[in-house]
Amino acid sequence: MNTFRIRGGLGDSAVANTNVKLQDNLYLATNSQWLEKAKIPADRPLMDSFVELDTKIRKQLLKDFDNFAFNKKKLPDLDNLDKAITLYKLTLDFDKRNADSAQPIKPDLQKLLSLSRFSDFNQNLAQLIKDAFSLPLYFYVDADMKNTSQNSLYFASPNSFLPDASAYKDPSSEELLNTFEKQSAKLLTLAGLSSEDSKQIATNAVRFDKKLAKHKKSQEEINDFASMYNAYSTQQFASSFEFLDIEQLLNSLFSKVPEKIIVIEPDYLKHINELVNPENFEELKSWILVKFVNSSADYLSEEFQKAAFPYKQAVEGVRELPSTEKQAYRVANRVFAEVIGIYYAQSYFGSTAKANVEQMINKMLETYKQRLQDNSWLSESTKNEALKKLDHITLKIGYPDKISDVYNDIQVSTNKSLSENISAANKTWVQYSFNELYKPVDRTLWGPGAPANLINAFYDPTKNDITFPAAILQKPFYSSDNTLSENLGGIGAVIAHEITHAFDPNGSKFDEFGNIRNWWSEEDYNKFTELSQAEIELFDGIICGGLKTNGKLTVGENVADLGGLTVAVETAKKRKW
Repeated sequence: MNTFRIRGGLGDSAVANTNVKLQDNLYLATNSQWLEKAKIPADRPLMDSFVELDTKIRKQLLKDFDNFAFNKKKLPDLDNLDKAITLYKLTLDFDKRNADSAQPIKPDLQKLLSLSRFSDFNQNLAQLIKDAFSLPLYFYVDADMKNTSQNSLYFASPNSFLPDASAYKDPSSEELLNTFEKQSAKLLTLAGLSSEDSKQIATNAVRFDKKLAKHKKSQEEINDFASMYNAYSTQQFASSFEFLDIEQLLNSLFSKVPEKIIVIEPDYLKHINELVNPENFEELKSWILVKFVNSSADYLSEEFQKAAFPYKQAVEGVRELPSTEKQAYRVANRVFAEVIGIYYAQSYFGSTAKANVEQMINKMLETYKQRLQDNSWLSESTKNEALKKLDHITLKIGYPDKISDVYNDIQVSTNKSLSENISAANKTWVQYSFNELYKPVDRTLWGPGAPANLINAFYDPTKNDITFPAAILQKPFYSSDNTLSENLGGIGAVIAHEITHAFDPNGSKFDEFGNIRNWWSEEDYNKFTELSQAEIELFDGIICGGLKTNGKLTVGENVADLGGLTVAVETAKKRKW
């Protein structure tokens, strides 16, 4: 049993106690009834109010998908929803998937196996990127963090086998990597390689991954958004690679080579030649192969899925694979997230909720403005900048007016396997991203990371906007049947939490347009840093679930929680609306 110590509470906060008094333990007095009833589903790593709501919404959409897929209900006239339903049906068809086994990935597997020397890798690198293979070089297009009206090309390290670079320093990492290595060898064998070759490739891949992870940023370092911005001239960037022809690569990827590239992790670039070189080719190739078979397993036969489960089980603690229907929904939602979000919002989201939440947000913003104006330690110049940023916050509530046009380009064919359709969709996404490089940033798009059926809320410092998808605007967070105080304690606290992110240790480095800019006086920022450090120290070292809290990692959320609850309570006290 994990023990959670909640500041201001008493006793073992993991054990429900419905008799506890509010003044003795606020956490248990509020949550004990829920704690007594809540159970973690076998296919989930956790249970909370977000997961409960997600389960409800998924059940709604699964029923609809089943009706559409098997002609029990007419498909609504919504662009590209038919493709999502076709993909859903393809995922359900395990008779075909089991019969196909590894056949759908054989062409791509052979493409990788045929790379016999480093020069082959160098020559085919552009095509490998376009084909959406996981590689030690990761390029993507996003808003330039110093001029967010324009897009720029970014370079970053890829995902390592373990979830975070710091995990490799933990003694338990060897056990996890051994699990992953055995799993990968099994998948390669299922794909048709000999047992001996499969084991060697898996061993080489883990060896390469350990080298790669040494130069990746830890989650704590990634938590500093502004540190991600390191602009290199294209010539400077290209000269960092001793063994790759980067100029040729960029000419192959883009009609016009960009003048600069923003490097997320300079240390990774500094050591890239230690990883990507002729002497290291077999390990490099093995790593790409292992990445490929692991990412493909979800879209192949049941045998592949079961073979790819041990590592997920070890990392997340899940006890079983999701049902076939849940898998099918997840696949369709992964590829057509925004389309399904629009369907959900149009079917289940009411205009009353949107209007009420918008009013609540505006009241919260009024409270924030007053608190900033009354602040005793900020100078007038910094206050004015903060108020300007607050005035420029864009609200995104419910669902967007339009979605990415990439979905028009994604094709789903019943003549192809599920895996082939997923591969084609991934390639389309890569090309779509690269095509955005010289286009202005469209701030009206929410993107696939914020579909309307997602139970979450966001503040984006690079856009200075807050997003509240339709799915979160319902019980237990919001209800038109609730009292004002209940709604302020639910969705209100979430709203104020997200607004506070505009002024947390990360958000504070971005201006009203989402650009990285220092808008603080030196004295004010020093005081802000001092207060942030106090918050870090307040939470650092607290034992939670048997692990020590890292205050530097949690400070943004801690600040947002503190600001969110404070402003929600203050807004509730006004009660003049």
